[in-house]
Amino acid sequence: MIYANGFGPTSVPVVPGAETQAGTLSPLPSITIGGVTATVTYAGSSGSPGEFQLNVTVPATVAAGDQPIIATYNGLTTQSGTLLTVE
Repeated sequence: MIYANGFGPTSVPVVPGAETQAGTLSPLPSITIGGVTATVTYAGSSGSPGEFQLNVTVPATVAAGDQPIIATYNGLTTQSGTLLTVE
């Protein structure tokens, strides 16, 4: 699981003042780890307002160590320099 923010509206609109939120992103974001495309099985609200949960499978071919992770959604890409430690 990866947690992030800033992906935009979900399938269920945000409920102002609600302590929990719901909804998914469609289409799923594209995620690369160490330059290898990862499988995304879920992308949507984590339940907390403004926080997204991405369930991602790290590809078996990604080398161990600190690897760059990049998400692309609706033509926008996350900032460079973000790393995921693979063991």
